[in-house]
Amino acid sequence: RVLDFSLTMVHDDYKEMIPAHALSALDAADARALNEHLAECAECRRDLAEWEATAASLALSAKPMEPSPDVREKILSKVRSEKSPSKVLPFPGTQRSMWRSLGSIAAVLLFAALLVSVVVLYQQNRQLQHENAFYKLITAPGSRIAELSGTNEASGATAKLAYDPTGRAVLIANGLPRTPAGKEYQLWFIVDNKPIPGKTFAPDDTGQSTLQDQVPEAARRSAIFAITLEPTGGVPSPTGAIYLRGEL
Repeated sequence: RVLDFSLTMVHDDYKEMIPAHALSALDAADARALNEHLAECAECRRDLAEWEATAASLALSAKPMEPSPDVREKILSKVRSEKSPSKVLPFPGTQRSMWRSLGSIAAVLLFAALLVSVVVLYQQNRQLQHENAFYKLITAPGSRIAELSGTNEASGATAKLAYDPTGRAVLIANGLPRTPAGKEYQLWFIVDNKPIPGKTFAPDDTGQSTLQDQVPEAARRSAIFAITLEPTGGVPSPTGAIYLRGEL
């Protein structure tokens, strides 16, 4: 039976497949499902382009490495020294075929290391981009910064929202709990007790969150800024608990 991936997968599932797709490491079924999603999702297309650029830069900057003969001999010696139970029959073949098998394992390990390196580099690049954008905002004439503090829902969380006179904004948050499946945090601009919805976001594996948004004109002089937990994609009116709150 062939599963309908478009029905069984959610947006976060597709986003998690993007790094592997950038390295051409998805199987045919997953690649086909992701390509169908990419045709309809501009956000994932942008993420894929960033991953591909990062993978390309890493590949170009990396120096080819080959295990030394000593490493090869140590691995083979270790394999020979392992005594198998009597019920396990030794497999025929030369040392070359054994080394080919070990080489395949090494290739998998090297690929895993490359993937980890790409993830780290990607996260560093994204974080640096957001920090640069935040710095540009706080140093621009007329810019403002709102500090948000955690509520009982996230007492250790903090955030800063910087925006310029045109409303261009960057939010940097730390310490928010990881979002459960089907949930994201949503930014709100509250003016005269009327909430105006902002964009949604989720913390990364380090607990950091960054978001670029546009502060509505009505909220640029004085407003309450809040972050709630809402269904993925956001809602027009807040329904979840407030995790962070601040005001200007």
